[in-house]
Amino acid sequence: LFTFAPQIAIFFNIPILSDLIKVAGLVLLINAVVIIQRTLLNKSLNFKKLSIIAVISSIISGIIAVVMAFMDFGVWSLVALSILRPFINSILLWFSSNWFPQFIFSIKSFKELFNYGSKLLLTNLINTAYKNIYYFVIGKYFNPVALGFYTRADQFQSPFSANISFAIRRISFPILSNFQNDSKNLKIKFIQFIRFSMLLNFTIMLAIVAIAKPLVLLLIGEKWSTSIVYLQLLCVPGILYPLQILHLNLLLVKGYSNLNLKLEIIKKAILLPIIFVTINYGITEMIYGLILFSIIEYFINSYYTRKIIHYSLTEQFKDFLPFMIVSGATFLSMYIITIFEINLIIMLVIQLGVGIIVFTVINEILCLKEYQMIKTKITTLFKTYK
Repeated sequence: LFTFAPQIAIFFNIPILSDLIKVAGLVLLINAVVIIQRTLLNKSLNFKKLSIIAVISSIISGIIAVVMAFMDFGVWSLVALSILRPFINSILLWFSSNWFPQFIFSIKSFKELFNYGSKLLLTNLINTAYKNIYYFVIGKYFNPVALGFYTRADQFQSPFSANISFAIRRISFPILSNFQNDSKNLKIKFIQFIRFSMLLNFTIMLAIVAIAKPLVLLLIGEKWSTSIVYLQLLCVPGILYPLQILHLNLLLVKGYSNLNLKLEIIKKAILLPIIFVTINYGITEMIYGLILFSIIEYFINSYYTRKIIHYSLTEQFKDFLPFMIVSGATFLSMYIITIFEINLIIMLVIQLGVGIIVFTVINEILCLKEYQMIKTKITTLFKTYK
């Protein structure tokens, strides 16, 4: 990154990119030194410590970045945020961990881990390139304003789908790994994760679609109104993203990192023609292409799930249906409020209130097990704090 930063800046015709990339690239080194500490906490399911550290890091780095923004540091305040958060996080992880590296090297362990991990690394590199390809294409072939509209829209939906996916990946992998040689219980646990992710992600993503208008206009203003449609469309692939993660996690749990890599290459080979066709029509059409690809991607991923644990698409659809009904009804009740010409703050408050009521009532009627478990957990937490 440091070496090619000037060429990247020339490619995008944005001179400041050279310095930004050289500094922001430090995050790769910072994250590398805490991989083991974070992995050990994930493996032991100690998410409480990880969460506390993450919150502290976000608050401190966020305050510093905001102060820098008010002091007219401009884009460098964002760079500071991207570096300080993992830097503070890494310091806290080192001081709170009992593990420290030793000057011992095992060739046997290296060979075993490299055989599995190298394919996983390539898969993640391909995924990272894919996630950023739309930024790359829009930044190159459209003007910076268009990229700004797309980026803003993505920043509204991505934290929700990405964080849900991140949580599912962290929790599901160590738990499913315990049943990697027990197909019956592996299927049971996998379905539980699928149903919980559907309940959460379907509802949250469709709620964002419903409140997109007041959300964007209130938080970043009328000048970003173009981002509203982009946000609503991006929520569709966002709905499927946690499910994609679960299906791929199943492959990794069974040790099929090689198959995982092959699938990613095949899927990205399908994505590229879609991008090259839709780029000629506009950003909206490109997002429609992304929606189409996410659906194709899901069918490819779920095909191997059927082979591994005998969980067919028909069974998956039956499991999805109750949550589609709940989230669909919640969405309609919230979205219909947008047809009225009322104050945006009032609109948002009414939408959220109506959505919560409809979501709760339908779940109480259907008595979905996942909803009851979440309800019980929340009730227990309230009683504990009282």
